[in-house]
Amino acid sequence: MSAIHIRCRGHAAITATDSRSLELIDGEDWANRDGAIGYDAKFDPAALDGLRGRVLVELTCGAASDRFEATISPLFHRGQPLLFRREPAARARTFAFQSGKTAGDLSRELVEALKKPGAELDVALTPLSEEPPPGMLYLVALPIGHQGDLSPRAVDVLSSVDLILAEDTRIAHDALAWRGIRTKLQSCFAHNEKSRAPDVARRLAEGQRIALVSDAGMPVVSDPGQEITAAALAAGAEVRVIPGPSAVLTALALSGMAAPTFRFAGFPPRQGSARKEWIATLIDAQETSIFFESPHRLPDLLDQLKAAIPERAIAICRDLTKQSEQVLRGAVQDIRIDEPAGEYTLVLAPAEPPADQEGGVASEELLKALIAEGVPPSTLAKALRATGMGRSEAYDLAQRLKDKN
Repeated sequence: MSAIHIRCRGHAAITATDSRSLELIDGEDWANRDGAIGYDAKFDPAALDGLRGRVLVELTCGAASDRFEATISPLFHRGQPLLFRREPAARARTFAFQSGKTAGDLSRELVEALKKPGAELDVALTPLSEEPPPGMLYLVALPIGHQGDLSPRAVDVLSSVDLILAEDTRIAHDALAWRGIRTKLQSCFAHNEKSRAPDVARRLAEGQRIALVSDAGMPVVSDPGQEITAAALAAGAEVRVIPGPSAVLTALALSGMAAPTFRFAGFPPRQGSARKEWIATLIDAQETSIFFESPHRLPDLLDQLKAAIPERAIAICRDLTKQSEQVLRGAVQDIRIDEPAGEYTLVLAPAEPPADQEGGVASEELLKALIAEGVPPSTLAKALRATGMGRSEAYDLAQRLKDKN
């Protein structure tokens, strides 16, 4: 899209000292405001109405010039002042927000040029956002705690799409409305995602642009989104990710643990044998493990870890990026949480690799002989684990030998 131009008249009384805003007065009379740098603005109203997202603003008066970026407010409509604001949220009576410069930041050469008799200012607005192809699904990361972590690019996308699919529309409304994002919301959570997918595929095939958000962090990662993403790809739509906050990577960085490799394990099963097996796999993992747990099940998990691996290093991160953020680091046996509350992300150090003991593990020939004599694979696996072999490796080996016999 080519640049849209606004042309204004300069004035001898320009001060351009406002550090919060910059204004192009569309009236024919000058007003002595600290942010005003031109008046009698002339432009194509329809072209201005069609602007969306981030723009490059280039100001020229004779040989003097300056430039900055800003985001067009989704609340702007014809008849409002052409007001650029530094603040990060869209407001009524604002043309653009997240402005890189205000009147007080402008080149003094440009300001002096605007004061000269007959001075004219040309303001060129060039869209920076890519023109998306038809049928686009955006997976947009929302803040995990601190609301200032929503990126300008995410604001641009969420302001311009046709529809936002949200895990909880109430949470999404609260997170987006104060930024001036009024895009239509539709629920998409674990129990209705599959039924939503065909309609989303149809919309994308028609060329609509849709954003998907979870309550916090990145969609799909322990949150809804996989069914919608698969439907979008099957419909031939393009899928793009607008990256942002991640509890997984934030916790890993805060843990202080070396992690040349790591595994994300999601949430443990809630109860029964599945939970016991999950915890056993966690304990045996040879990589740093990152996982979530609810506050009311956290004490049970810690009790089991203390009984099995009391000296293993762990970091327990609560309410990441919120004012209530807390990180506990130390050996499992030393961690104390009296009244669990909030959202927890845990990082557990890997298991120590088994010692290299020559002849310490029975040869496959001996193991085969034991299987042939009727020793159950489960008993054999337990014996192998006692030598330092990992749980999965021990059971896989015992089962493989049984199958060979």
